[in-house]
Amino acid sequence: MDESSFDFRGLAEERLTDLLNDFSDALEALTEGRSVAVSPYWIEVECVEGRELYDVLYEGEAPKVGRDARLRMVRLMDRCPSWDTDLSGLPDQVEVGGTVQDLALSVGYAWWQTRQRHHVGCLVFAFPDRRGWLPVSACDESTGESMTERVFFLGDAPALLEFRRALFAREGVTEPDFFDRAREAFPELIFASSLSFRKFDGSYSEMRDWVVCVLSVVHDHFADALTRHAGQPHAVQAELGHFGLDLSPESPNTRSKSGAMKQRDVKHDGEIYRCEWHGKKERHRNRVHFSLPDPRLDGRILIGIFVDHLDT
Repeated sequence: MDESSFDFRGLAEERLTDLLNDFSDALEALTEGRSVAVSPYWIEVECVEGRELYDVLYEGEAPKVGRDARLRMVRLMDRCPSWDTDLSGLPDQVEVGGTVQDLALSVGYAWWQTRQRHHVGCLVFAFPDRRGWLPVSACDESTGESMTERVFFLGDAPALLEFRRALFAREGVTEPDFFDRAREAFPELIFASSLSFRKFDGSYSEMRDWVVCVLSVVHDHFADALTRHAGQPHAVQAELGHFGLDLSPESPNTRSKSGAMKQRDVKHDGEIYRCEWHGKKERHRNRVHFSLPDPRLDGRILIGIFVDHLDT
């Protein structure tokens, strides 16, 4: 929780109320099934000249904000655990994008964790310029030098997926951990138990980032493209091609061969799913095969096959 983003200056009551509700919506969504940690001193942040958050949220002092929005945010924030302030080497001051931030303790905590190669995202209040991966600098206690790390800032729950996907490369996610992390990063996809990177023609390290790109496009855009183009393959393929990937269904020639098409059938939870749509890494090798959105999967998509190449 980036407590330094709570800047209420210049916000009228109606606007501040709306922004607090937006923030609470994001916080509530993020805390479903996970924890969001806060600085134990977050309530002491000065949100306007001469006013701390405590004065505004708990006491109802100016700047005024809608009572329901104020109490809802207090309730949600009070449920958040505090991160460990006793960690050795936590910085007292940080710079975000080259600007010194006062009392940005949680950003310092995220910077410290990133130095340990464990990335922590920061939820921000209405700070439109503080989004995505930004450079954060602080003094490294062990060397006395200013060190810069990139920290992820998010303003809503959907941005958490972007954060999680970036971690495959940033944290060097290993093959045994890939699918556990993928289920978090791609919640609308189902992964067949038979999937294995060893079925590609190439090592895990060579294939991982491309697979993450394929999964990102399929998760975010495939179902919408199908709806928008009434399932017309060429139109869907053209739209998805804008993301720099080659995604397509099998050719009419392959579809005419029952034996070849059966290779695209994947058994999952006792049901058979045809995974003829696929992403191609190269013209003649390495494919990720997936199904259409299926009501048996609550509209989700089965990622069914990793393979160098199937018969055509």
